[in-house]
Amino acid sequence: MNSELEIATNLPNLPAAAIVSEIDTDKAEDMVDREGFTSVSFTSIPEEGFEAFKDIAKARRMFPRDLFGDAVRQLLHDRAAGVEITYLASRKGGVRRSFWLEDDLVAGMNEAATADAVGKTAFFLTALHRYAQKEGLDVEI
Repeated sequence: MNSELEIATNLPNLPAAAIVSEIDTDKAEDMVDREGFTSVSFTSIPEEGFEAFKDIAKARRMFPRDLFGDAVRQLLHDRAAGVEITYLASRKGGVRRSFWLEDDLVAGMNEAATADAVGKTAFFLTALHRYAQKEGLDVEI
């Protein structure tokens, strides 16, 4: 009969098993770009408002990330045009959301948030809020 040492010595060298969640929000900053898109993660996003925007995107036959991208793009445009921006404060009690946005939007958002001394969650919430106002959407952010 084989000894335990012989059995352990003769086992094949297999890679270790790993479990990776569909969205690893703790590692969102380290995620690899996906063909022109970068993963972004926001904290304290009001769940009802976020879900309402997803429903609006679905009704418009677009991906939610495209609607979110439009909101961010609009805020970046207004900011570049010299429009005064009043940023919303991040709220407590929301949930963390991660999704993909175009590389240029993520870079522009990060640059603008840094220049305006606000967090990217505050920037994103403000973008959604302003977008809802301009589009006449009844969404609470």
